[in-house]
Amino acid sequence: MKGDGRAVTGRSWGRRLLAVLAVAAVLGLACGFDSQERKVYDDGELLTEAEENELQELLVKTAERTEQDLVIVTARDNGGKEARDYADDFYDEHGFGYEKENGSGVLFLIDMDARTFYISTAGTAIGKYTDAEINDTLDAVMPDMRAGDYAGACFTFVSEAERFLTGGETGDNGYYDKKEDRFVEYPAAKEEPGWKKAVSPRRLAIVFSISAAVSAFVVLIISWNRKTKMSVNGGTYMKDGGLQFRERSDRFTHTTVVTRQIPKDNGGSGGGGGRSHSSSHTSSSGRSHGGGGRSF
Repeated sequence: MKGDGRAVTGRSWGRRLLAVLAVAAVLGLACGFDSQERKVYDDGELLTEAEENELQELLVKTAERTEQDLVIVTARDNGGKEARDYADDFYDEHGFGYEKENGSGVLFLIDMDARTFYISTAGTAIGKYTDAEINDTLDAVMPDMRAGDYAGACFTFVSEAERFLTGGETGDNGYYDKKEDRFVEYPAAKEEPGWKKAVSPRRLAIVFSISAAVSAFVVLIISWNRKTKMSVNGGTYMKDGGLQFRERSDRFTHTTVVTRQIPKDNGGSGGGGGRSHSSSHTSSSGRSHGGGGRSF
């Protein structure tokens, strides 16, 4: 009997183990990110083997922290495509994505053919990596690109991308629709011109009500003052029945000029001025992408 009990217990644990493995397999299929998948495509031959390996490891670790697939691509021949189209198509054709195939992530392209570098965002990264943050990243990468330090540019990109994807802003002009698999911008109708807001019926009613209340208050004050008895007459300010004047004069001596330098606005990383805006476009495959690039 004891032996049969152990056999039943063993089968029970076996079933539980299979169930756990099945759940793990399903979760693994649900998550599109693969730590063993290639993340560096140095078709432009700009990196050494050691730099490729180091970037590969860094991209995998950063992707796990940001929950965004991160990819680096270099090219010598863009096939006649614009940098934006090349980057978007490369992302779509390889099915990159953290939570699923063709999911969320960021691709950094160095196009030596057009002397352009470009950042392409997809999925939730479109909203998490705003236009202003992409421009800040491009600014940070530019010195390395101009100096021909392409490995340094790649490392700078990864560092900046992680900073903004984990602690940056989020686009407030739209959202990523997982069901439709695209970035949906809010209707332009919600962003009414300033003059329309100013002359809306509700605002006009409030303005007229306040004006009427202030006018009525002023009229009441004037009426009350007219009814009070005058306590001042012509002799109030006369001394000994006569009127005396004192002579006073001002003499101009000198002028003092104070100057102050007004600081310039260098477009820092302040929170205002539309920094939380994310732009999007549709790639040749019909998927939504965001991004931006520069020439060097």
